[in-house]
Amino acid sequence: MQTKLLLALGIVIITLGGCVNQPENRNVFNDLPQWYQEPTVLGDKYAASGSAKPNKAQDIEMQRIEAAAVARDELGRQMELRVKNMYKRATQELGLGEDATMDHAVQYATKQISDVTLRQSQQKKLFLDKDTGVLYTLYALDATIVDQQIKSSVQSSFNNQEALWHKFQATQVWKELDGEGKK
Repeated sequence: MQTKLLLALGIVIITLGGCVNQPENRNVFNDLPQWYQEPTVLGDKYAASGSAKPNKAQDIEMQRIEAAAVARDELGRQMELRVKNMYKRATQELGLGEDATMDHAVQYATKQISDVTLRQSQQKKLFLDKDTGVLYTLYALDATIVDQQIKSSVQSSFNNQEALWHKFQATQVWKELDGEGKK
């Protein structure tokens, strides 16, 4: 009798346990603004998005600054990015005959560096997710300003190369004069 009662009670508990509200599987991307999901589409501007989770101090300003830093970092990577990577692969046979085994190892590392001065980047949009507390932001940079920066950078680089060439030529002349004076 007790066994039947315990068995019935177990079935009821399992059945009720299955009826408990399961947490809703939320597709986070559906809840995010379109401008966050596709930030580079912003007319004649370079654009990038950033986000920051809430902090323990509940300091929204610090959270906004962090999201802005992430967006500006992405803008910088869009302007200029140096990528270094290394790939190593090694295969080795250990042992002899039927006892031989193959040892295989792969290593891959990538390093990305961006060093760009962003002038006049502006926050265009801001969104605070009420459920998660995550702050999303969109920053943009006018394409004409970027083009001007690139053009002046190229001209400056050209002028520096030309100046270095003239300095080298002057050094050669001085060396030649010193050589003539010692004769």
